[in-house]
Amino acid sequence: MKQADEQYVGIPWKDGGRNFAGADCVGLTCLWLTREAGFTAPVPSSQPRPGELKTLLADHPFVEKNLTRGEVIFFAHSDGAIRHVAVWLGAGKLLHSLRGSPSRIENGFTLARRVGMTPVAMVKPADAEILARALADKSLGWSVVIGIIVSIVFSIAAHFLMPTLARQGNKTGKYGFDGLMTQNSPEIPLPDILGEVTVAGNSPYTQLKDKNLTVSNPVQQAANKIVVLASGPVSAVDSADLNILVNGITYTDSSFFAGSPNIGITLNPAQTKAEAVSGSIGAVTYAPSMTIYNATPDISVPVDIRASYDRTFPVYGYSGCAYLVFRLFNSTIFTSFNLNARVQGRLCRTYDNSGFIVTTATAETLAAGDGSTKRFLFANSDVAAVSAVTVNGTAQTQMDASHQSGAVFHLNATKGFIEFVTAPAAAASVVATYTYYTRAWTQCPADHLVYLLTEKGRGKGFDAGKIDWVRAVAFQTYCNTPVTWTDSSGMTTNPRYTTNYAIDFRKPIQEHIQVICDAACAYLFLSGGKFVMKARASDTSIFSFNEGNILKDSFQSTLIDRAQMPNRLKLFFHDQNTYNSETEVDLDDAADQANRAARIGNDGVVEQTLKYPAIDNQQQAQRVGQVLLREASNVVWTGILKTTVLGVALEPGDIIDVTHSSQPAWAQKLFRVEDLQYGDDDRLEVSFSEYFDGAYI
Repeated sequence: MKQADEQYVGIPWKDGGRNFAGADCVGLTCLWLTREAGFTAPVPSSQPRPGELKTLLADHPFVEKNLTRGEVIFFAHSDGAIRHVAVWLGAGKLLHSLRGSPSRIENGFTLARRVGMTPVAMVKPADAEILARALADKSLGWSVVIGIIVSIVFSIAAHFLMPTLARQGNKTGKYGFDGLMTQNSPEIPLPDILGEVTVAGNSPYTQLKDKNLTVSNPVQQAANKIVVLASGPVSAVDSADLNILVNGITYTDSSFFAGSPNIGITLNPAQTKAEAVSGSIGAVTYAPSMTIYNATPDISVPVDIRASYDRTFPVYGYSGCAYLVFRLFNSTIFTSFNLNARVQGRLCRTYDNSGFIVTTATAETLAAGDGSTKRFLFANSDVAAVSAVTVNGTAQTQMDASHQSGAVFHLNATKGFIEFVTAPAAAASVVATYTYYTRAWTQCPADHLVYLLTEKGRGKGFDAGKIDWVRAVAFQTYCNTPVTWTDSSGMTTNPRYTTNYAIDFRKPIQEHIQVICDAACAYLFLSGGKFVMKARASDTSIFSFNEGNILKDSFQSTLIDRAQMPNRLKLFFHDQNTYNSETEVDLDDAADQANRAARIGNDGVVEQTLKYPAIDNQQQAQRVGQVLLREASNVVWTGILKTTVLGVALEPGDIIDVTHSSQPAWAQKLFRVEDLQYGDDDRLEVSFSEYFDGAYI
């Protein structure tokens, strides 16, 4: 960019304007082309016809890497129509003006894209005839008025992020084996699990007749215990890299039962009286066992076989919860009972740049009718919509206010089944065509944030349209990118950021959202009415501030008082290797400590303690700590400036560059936007801190 280009900044917007007194985006482009590129636009032989602009520019696609100074860039608005034009100045600079705002120079295309302008074509001044005809199109310059781009940092938006997690009642039961059925708490704090977490579970039901009885007594000791793991469905328990420990020992250990072979506590026995109730497994008797209920969506609440033979046993399972049912036979072995289970948590909806991914199940044949069954389960739960249901080829109608009887059905979208008013006849063919949301188990912070923001009942339940999906996918990609990191254990390669977290419903949802953001060094804020997820990461400047666009007497710069800046961080995380118990990792800036030692004593150490409950591995804890420590050691300056607000789509976390005569050494010095405040006088106050690229891993 040449210094002469600055004269084109600040030209007021004027519809049809073509000079320095006022210009629209076309006028600004023509003004620059005429004066800086010697462009003389030929007069078109006729006015372009409506819709001709796309055809005219079809052979001139936008290819950012091929841009050269002076090329004219055409932008499509979010409605698909080409409505805006700008000049590429080279060196990453873009000259343009949006309707209602003065002309300005921006760094790259980030800000233009934020206000709904996507570059789609570019034309060189040498293509004079095509360029002149394109610039004559009357649709150019009629972009949507760009006003204040509202960006609310997450902490400001917290007032509407209130808890809605379900609560699990406990009318009978207790947590241990120290007595008969007793009441310990009317409300059990069950977690909702994201990622993979070790939990102890809660026992709302225990049945133990007499601790003094053993298997040799005439009256068989039959101890039953239900342990609820999570307040929602989980993907897996005790599979692959997971494990279940009872009293600190794996459940397969022969100390629990030395049969032939040594089988420990049998997993998922057949739902028969012999196996599940009496413990007759193969050739052995009185074998302890446990059954896993993952709360997979189903037509009905599961009924454990024990309930059929013991009137004191709960008849129905814990609807929507993941839990274990134990049958234990030797009280001398189970005088105490402490459980640890590593659990893969919820399946989260998948998404792309357009939103949640919806898949179509075409003409799925359900179970055949038997003359009495009314409920029929789909192969997929979380149904988006049902387009067709037939019984023996006869179309059925979804129940609503106008259809209450006859060939009608009701849809349970969450569990994924339909229920008919009239049961299909025996051997009737039931066929359904429907769409459903695809779900997958994930450890990605982006996916977990989307879950907490959009899930109804267990999250905030915001409409999917409230999420900026393009930015969510970008953040998802950033978190999933592999990073190679060397620590005290050696070199490892893992996704940059993961989260594994048990949500405690007793805390506000915003606290859980903040925990996940912290684990990924991320922001969550509202911009243009949508939630934006954004990493605090290495980036380039998207806007240049100087005395031409900084309001007079509004600029302040402050040298940070380093007395309170930490050079030792103590990070607490929940280590998966110690069953998610809180574990500490220490990080030191030895050079800074040595420099401060003589001044402050204590070997120059200034310590700060931070907690990251959603991080479960040492490598990530150390990397996050290093990012914070490097920022603390290298960020020297902070500042505040004011500018005109109209059309400036800045966001928290953006990188800007600042040049100001009060700081002669600041020649396009890089800073990160930390906060934005909008005034009633159309003024934008930008708070920023020094940017240190070497901080980010």
